[in-house]
Amino acid sequence: MPGLCDLPSEIIYHIAIHLPTAHALANLAQTCHQLHRVVTAENSRIFQAFVQSRFPGIPSNAYWKDAAQALSSRSRALDRNAVIGRFVVPPESATKIGSHEVTRQDNPTLGYRPAIDSYEIWNGQRWADRKEVLAWGAANQLVMRIKQSGARPQEQWLQFNDIDHISSYDDICSLHLLSADPKCQKDDMEHLIFGRIRGDIAHLAICPSKETYEYQQRFLTYGLRLDKTEIGNDASRVLAAHFENGSIAFYETVTEQKEIEPFAWYRPEGTTRNKYSKLLASSLIAVCTGEKQNTLSISKVTPYGVSLCRAIGAESLDTNSTSLKSKVNIGCIEPLNNHAVSGSPGDVFLTAWDDYTVRLHDLRSPKPYEVAYKDVSDLNPIYSLHPFGHNHFLAGAGGEAIVKIFDLRMCNTYNYLDAQTSVSQRQSLDGPKQPATKTKRNNPQNGFSIFLSNPSPLPFGRVPTRRRRNPYRGPIYTMSSPSPSSPTVYTGIVDSVVRLDFASTDDLTGSRKEWFHHNLDLRVDTGPEHPGDHNVVPLNLAGYERPHEDDLSTTSVLRHQREFWKVGSADAGFETVTGWDHRWEGLEEPGAWRRRDEDVDL
Repeated sequence: MPGLCDLPSEIIYHIAIHLPTAHALANLAQTCHQLHRVVTAENSRIFQAFVQSRFPGIPSNAYWKDAAQALSSRSRALDRNAVIGRFVVPPESATKIGSHEVTRQDNPTLGYRPAIDSYEIWNGQRWADRKEVLAWGAANQLVMRIKQSGARPQEQWLQFNDIDHISSYDDICSLHLLSADPKCQKDDMEHLIFGRIRGDIAHLAICPSKETYEYQQRFLTYGLRLDKTEIGNDASRVLAAHFENGSIAFYETVTEQKEIEPFAWYRPEGTTRNKYSKLLASSLIAVCTGEKQNTLSISKVTPYGVSLCRAIGAESLDTNSTSLKSKVNIGCIEPLNNHAVSGSPGDVFLTAWDDYTVRLHDLRSPKPYEVAYKDVSDLNPIYSLHPFGHNHFLAGAGGEAIVKIFDLRMCNTYNYLDAQTSVSQRQSLDGPKQPATKTKRNNPQNGFSIFLSNPSPLPFGRVPTRRRRNPYRGPIYTMSSPSPSSPTVYTGIVDSVVRLDFASTDDLTGSRKEWFHHNLDLRVDTGPEHPGDHNVVPLNLAGYERPHEDDLSTTSVLRHQREFWKVGSADAGFETVTGWDHRWEGLEEPGAWRRRDEDVDL
């Protein structure tokens, strides 16, 4: 009777792409010489099909085998809530560009809100060979880190400022790295568009090797104070500037002009001041008007003006929430343009409403929204949303330093996302099936919320004191990932940036740790001796599994992480039974809990 290796290559190929894990494909290739030739044929075409079928909508490159391993590792980490938190702190040796002898003209009582952007590109012969650029606005300064990993690793930090007399109106409130334009990758230049609160918006080119800078373009704002800017991710790269008076100006960025005027305006009607806006695509913008009838207005943007194409009112949401009856506001909007089934850019997007609920909208559907996601344990508004992976998104709360992880598959009412019938049936893409003996209390099922409560390092210009810094209790303002395939999310809190890496403990410390160290380049200090570098020393985070919205009897229990070096081989059994990453401590008997400062490892 013929065996698997005796079948034609095309049949073996179609069988192999239905295997559940990248590890299973690798094991198949080691079965015999014939299967090894089939799996590795045509530059590992089977791994390409695996990535495209298991991770739809995530663009990759020619390194399909490594891409399959990296993406399935991230999916596995998300299933286990395996997250590593660290502060991102510029070293004192950072290269200073521009003017840094400044005079402060005011005395701000609040810290700055970092506007963050990042990107990564592959520039070598392997998955490990890539360049990552991270930038954020630190009050009036621009901070940038350029990191090359792979065969020739190196890292460079820059701090830019060109203002001598500063105030809070000089704070950078928006920032966009221009990585998609090929001309921006030439001559060792980093191009970006940034805006200050006082209304200055400019295209800046920085040369790290020569330590020089040049303003390429300026965008005319006519003295209006700036709230934020958005930029389209397609070829036209339209820039939308939302001003404090509620008006929105649209600019072309792909132009040779030095001074750029708006080609269109969106102006609020009467005395209404628009609460929030988001550029869903270069030709589509969503605006929160604050009105109950047309709370969310979606408009087309053309060279001839802005025209309304869809309005969604709070009254159409079919909700009994008193929050939406007394006032109507949307704190954040985020498109899901990288999702495989999102349709045209801007069709599918998330919104965070006043009733502490994130709703998913699809403009192809007549319904006002498709799915609702909510953390019933936390009643803070949502300040930021960030699509992550091919089926998750993160939400940053407006208080208590909470980052919420949501799985888009948690609801099965939305056919465009091919939602699974039950969250409990969800399986890791690169891990063992969970045993039938697991309990609902231990197995992560309903989503997870993480506290970024650790006291942050001192911000720029602050003098160290003997006074102990308190745990952070503020908002999560912004989030950014270098690419759709990256395991990293950079989060912006008051005066600081926190890096979250989704990677399992056994991947970083197990038998394949060399592959993960070389290809992911997370640079995590997993030993007992900490050098004091915030960029490599992981935080011991705390968090809780959220109960289902209809579950009024389950009490959320606070979990804690422990140090890497305290995790032993015996903890592998804990992970297999519970489904949680090694670093999460086991739970005591169920009971009520209350957050206390001493519960968080400082």
